[in-house]
Amino acid sequence: MKYIRENCFDLSIEEIAENLNRKEDPVRRYIDEQNLKARDLDDHSHLLNEMRSRYYYGELKKQMNDAELIYAEHQWIDYFRQFNEDVTHTEEMQILETIRTEVLINRGMEDRQDNMRRIEKLERLISEEMEKPKDFQDTQALAAFHTQLGAAIASKSAYINEHDKLLTKKERLLKDLKGTREQRKRNAEDAKTNFSMWLKQLPEFMEDDGYEMEVQAIAADKAFQRLGDYHSYEDGNLDQPILNSNTIKEETDE
Repeated sequence: MKYIRENCFDLSIEEIAENLNRKEDPVRRYIDEQNLKARDLDDHSHLLNEMRSRYYYGELKKQMNDAELIYAEHQWIDYFRQFNEDVTHTEEMQILETIRTEVLINRGMEDRQDNMRRIEKLERLISEEMEKPKDFQDTQALAAFHTQLGAAIASKSAYINEHDKLLTKKERLLKDLKGTREQRKRNAEDAKTNFSMWLKQLPEFMEDDGYEMEVQAIAADKAFQRLGDYHSYEDGNLDQPILNSNTIKEETDE
C-alpha cells in the first residue's frame, strides 16, 4: 500500500499493478477508497472521488434519486472547477446548499410537467364525455373529472409560487457565495498591500528604532556613571556602590 501511495502520481494503475504483481481492480479500488489521484485519472474523476469522500455525500444519497445525484455530482464538480478547487469550508457549504436548491427546482419542474399532462388528460376526458349525447354522458365521471381538474389547476399555481421562491433562494445563495469569495479576495489583496507598504516603510522604521536605541544607550551610560559615583550615605560615610567589575576597578584605581 505504501508503494501505491508513493507512486500513484507517477505511474499508471496498470504499471503499479504489474510492479506489485497484482490485478488492476484492487489497485484502482484502493486509490478510490484512499482518494488518491493516479496519473490516468482525469480531473473529473479526481473531483468525483473528492465529492464522494465528503461526509455529507451519504446524506445526499438518501435525499436524492439516482438521476438527481448524478446531476448534483456534475454541478459540484463544475463549481469546484470554476473556482480552481480553491474553496473554503464556508464556500463549500454554500455550493452544497445551492446544488440542493437546484435539485429542488428541477424536481419541481418535473412535477409541474406531470401536472400539466394530468390537466391535459382531464380536459380531454371531459371534452370526450361532453361530446356524447346528454343521455349517454356519465355525470358522476364528469363531476370527478372536474374536481380533479380543479385540484390540478390549483397545484399548478402552487408549483409556480414554489418555483419562484426556489429561484429567489438560489439567486441569494449565489450572491452570498460571490460575496464570500470577493471578501476573501479583498482580504488577500489588503494583506498583500499592507505587507508591501510595510516593506517600503521598513528602512524608516529601522532608522527610527536605531535612533531610539542610541538615545537609550546614551541615557543608560549616563545613569550608570551617576549611580557608580561616590555616594554620601545617611550615616555620613562616603562610599562607591558596587555595580559591576568596572565600578570596582574604578574604586581600586582611586
